[in-house]
Amino acid sequence: MVTTRRQQKEAKPPLWKVLLLASRPNTLAASFTPVLVGHCITRHLLGNAADVNKSFRFWVFACLIQIGTNLHNDYADFVKGADDENRLGQARATQKGWLTPRQTAGLATLSLGLAHGIGVQLSRESGPWMWFVTWTSVFNAVAYTGGPYPLGYVGLGWVSLGYTGLGDLFVFAYFGIVATVAPYYLSGGTGAPSQLMVAAVCLGFLATAIIVVNNLRDRETDARCGKRTLAVRFGEMFAVREYVNLVRWAHILTFLSPFLCGAPYAWAAVPILTSKAAVGCCLGIMEEDGAALNPYVGRTAKLQLQFGLLLALFTAIDPGARGRFFFG
Repeated sequence: MVTTRRQQKEAKPPLWKVLLLASRPNTLAASFTPVLVGHCITRHLLGNAADVNKSFRFWVFACLIQIGTNLHNDYADFVKGADDENRLGQARATQKGWLTPRQTAGLATLSLGLAHGIGVQLSRESGPWMWFVTWTSVFNAVAYTGGPYPLGYVGLGWVSLGYTGLGDLFVFAYFGIVATVAPYYLSGGTGAPSQLMVAAVCLGFLATAIIVVNNLRDRETDARCGKRTLAVRFGEMFAVREYVNLVRWAHILTFLSPFLCGAPYAWAAVPILTSKAAVGCCLGIMEEDGAALNPYVGRTAKLQLQFGLLLALFTAIDPGARGRFFFG
């Protein structure tokens, strides 16, 4: 008699490994990369006025928000039935029984509480805009899969604002735009430098692509438990096209940025250097399905990390500040 994987009782890993797994460390590059790029661009534009201390604290804030979001997502998906024995993705600590739902929710609260404390401190130093970022980040971390109208479960169609998935919008806004521009404004920058905004949009596209892979892989189990992601609402081909277009436009905009908005000329080399990885990811998304998409979550995260590190490197070594401004 063959014993199936579901019938096998898995031994519980050590506590440190359980906590590490629950935090999903492979996703943390999505918060590290935009903050690093944002700080390098800030240094490029403001010189010694760039505040590395504030940038570092904001990075810790962003990581804690992401960990809190991951933990609360783990808790809420388990409670709502999205994470069961049929889950196709990587193991979740609550799903496996390594943490109880109460423990997972408690860890999420702790992480978001620490993030709130750092955000409040930065707000006192930098102004009301950081208050807004702090409170909305914490709110959205919980609202993503929790509360009566979870962002990950409900598209915007139900409130007559079109058919854009709020989960995708949350990732793009907070792990793209906000995380990239925050170091600039924390250092006293004004206006909206075009190269900063281009980098924010492109990194936001790639961060969103990570969640698109998850939603594409999980669309059948999500549909069964009422999780209304874009992949559930509009189907497999929509999600595939969304992914390909996000990756494509991140590369196109970056390639054109030196000629359109005064970004360092070396930025044009970034999409060339990452094109092989990008094409491989896109081909895999078009060809694979179900559990076979698991490697492409990590590969997309690595693509964003490589893309961001190259942007940061080429910004740091550029000899002059050439950024123009959209406003101010």
